[in-house]
Amino acid sequence: MIGFCKHCQPGWIRLCTPHNLIFWVVIWLSACRHRAEMATVTLRWNGNRATGLSIPKNLLPPVAAGSPAHLPEIRLVGTGNQTAVLGQYRTAGEEVLFEPLVPFTRGLRYQVWVLGKRLDEIEIPALTPGDAPALLAVFPSQDSLPENLLKIYLRFSRPMREGQAQKYVGLLNNENDTVPGVFLDLQPELWNTDRTVLTLWLDPGRIKRDLQPNRLLGSPLQNGTRYRLVVSAAWPDEQGACLPKSYAKSFVTVPRDSLSPDPGQWRINQPQPGTGQPLEVDLGETLDYSLLRETLSILDEGGKIVSGEWQVMSEEKKCQFKPQAVWVPGTYELRIESRLEDLSGNNLNRPFERDVARKNVPATAIDFFERPFRLGTTGHVHPLP
Repeated sequence: MIGFCKHCQPGWIRLCTPHNLIFWVVIWLSACRHRAEMATVTLRWNGNRATGLSIPKNLLPPVAAGSPAHLPEIRLVGTGNQTAVLGQYRTAGEEVLFEPLVPFTRGLRYQVWVLGKRLDEIEIPALTPGDAPALLAVFPSQDSLPENLLKIYLRFSRPMREGQAQKYVGLLNNENDTVPGVFLDLQPELWNTDRTVLTLWLDPGRIKRDLQPNRLLGSPLQNGTRYRLVVSAAWPDEQGACLPKSYAKSFVTVPRDSLSPDPGQWRINQPQPGTGQPLEVDLGETLDYSLLRETLSILDEGGKIVSGEWQVMSEEKKCQFKPQAVWVPGTYELRIESRLEDLSGNNLNRPFERDVARKNVPATAIDFFERPFRLGTTGHVHPLP
C-alpha cells in the first residue's frame, strides 16, 4: 500500500481515506446483520414443559421493548385463528421473554409475529411414545355404590388439560348405552391446585327428590343397575400427550344412603408408645376420599396438632395417621371437621337430602367432632367419655 501511494497523485491519496472508511463501515454493517441473522427465537423449559420463548431484542423494532402495542404476538399454527396466545412479557438483558398462561403443547408449532409480519416459527418437540400420563385411581374405589352417589374423583399421574371431562368421560348402563346428563358441566372444572385430581359432580338437582330436575329427569343412577365409568384414551395432558389406553370402572348401585356418618362408632387402633407406628381409624363405612384427606387431625394434651401424614385405605373405610415423631403416653384427641361427608353428601351435621317437612328436627351446626382417647404405657388406646 505504501509503495502504491508513492506513485499516486496527491488527489488520489486524499481519496484513499474516505474509501477505506466506507469499506470498513460496510464490513461492520455486514457483521451486525450476520449477528442478527444468527440470533433466533428459543424455547425456555421447566423440567419437560416448554414454558416460554426467548426473543432477542435485535430481532424486534426499537419500539417493541417499551410499547405494549408493538410487542410480538405468539400464534398457534394450523388453527386459522389469528388470536394471540395469552401470556406475560418481560425483559431480561437483551431478550424479551414470553411466558404463556398455559405451557405450550407438545407436537404443535407456534409463530412469532411483529407489527403484522411473521418473525419466526418454532415447533415444540413431541413427547416420546412411552412418556404418557396415567389414570392412577378412581374414587370411590369400591364396586357397590349408593344410587344417590354425589361425587367421583379421578386421580392422574400428572397435570391434565382442563375443560375436557364432558368430552372424554362417559357413563354406560347395563345395556352399554350412554347415560346422558349424569355429570354437571362445570366451567371451570373442579381440579386440585396441580390439576392431577378432578372432581366430577353428579347432578344434585336430580339426586334430591323434592327438586324439579328430579321430578322431570329422575335420579342420575338407578338402584340395582350396573354401570361402567369410561375414561377415553384421547384425553390429553397439559403437554399434549394422551392417556396410553382407555380406563373403565364397573360398579353396581345399592339403595340410597340418607344417614349422616357417626364418628362415635369409629374404632381407633393401638400404636405402641415410643414408636412411630401408625394410628389406624376404622370408619365402618366408605367416606369421601378427598374430604378424608382434609378433615382429620390428631391433637395432643396441650391442644397442639400432632405433625404427621394421613393415608386413606381399604376402599376409603380406614385411615392411617403416621406421626413424624414417636408416640408418648398421654391423652389425645381425634378431631373431625363436620364437613366430612359420606358418598351421598351426608355430612356430620345433617343429611344431604333433609326432610324440610319435619319441623321438630333441629339443624345442628357444629364445626368439629372430637374423639378423645388415652394412650397408656402398654400401648392400649382407652376411649374417654
